[in-house]
Amino acid sequence: MNKLKVVAMPTGWLTVDRSSQVYGRYFGQPWKVPVWSTAIVGGDKKIVVDTGIHDPAWVSSFVCPCEQAPEERLERALKEYVGWSADDVDIVINTHLHYDHSGGNTLFRNARFVIQTAEWEYAGRPLPTQATYYQEFLIGREPLKYFRWQFVNGVADIAPGVRVVPTPGHTPGHQSVAVDTDEGVVMIAGDCANCMENIVDLVPVGIVHETAAELASLRRIRQIADFVIPGHDPNVVPGSSGIALPASARLQHVES
Repeated sequence: MNKLKVVAMPTGWLTVDRSSQVYGRYFGQPWKVPVWSTAIVGGDKKIVVDTGIHDPAWVSSFVCPCEQAPEERLERALKEYVGWSADDVDIVINTHLHYDHSGGNTLFRNARFVIQTAEWEYAGRPLPTQATYYQEFLIGREPLKYFRWQFVNGVADIAPGVRVVPTPGHTPGHQSVAVDTDEGVVMIAGDCANCMENIVDLVPVGIVHETAAELASLRRIRQIADFVIPGHDPNVVPGSSGIALPASARLQHVES
């Protein structure tokens, strides 16, 4: 029996133009979306995937309107949903290093951080259209401070039943996280898929570095996943393991 369980935790809300989440659709429509962080429990290592935002006021000033209730602060959410403190966490996996996926990195002083080498390199010289999304003080680029980074290249086993899978497109070094559970493979998609619509309709996210790579990554998720936690889907139930991939969206499953 596989004891691993995936727990989705809301860590704030962004109000965005919906076209930023689904390419070519919903222009001019405001959409309030959650910022998900995810805990992987039941294994030898306590693992967190993505760490949300660091300061809603900063996000509201520089990116988009942002809200965060006290109970949605990552420290509180971890305690409420899985009973951990930040110091308990062994591994943090960042799907990518945008502000809303690495904002809480500085909380985890005992953790090892896992990132694709390509994402680390891109974070140092992003496209101008994504420059605001990368903040050096959140990820410890200069200097490295206390961060302990594990740089990976491609698919990599991080812990038994937990592996990272490259899903470039939104950013060149984006990765998603596949977790083997009793119910099936849960794919923590990050912003490869902002919402299930991206996967089901095979439509890229609205903020994309390279469209062909993004479409290939969405197909890869369809091949691997039984359940998905998209990066910003309001239909994910807090505390759940995500949303079941509809049969109509499933491709022949392959090993990641």
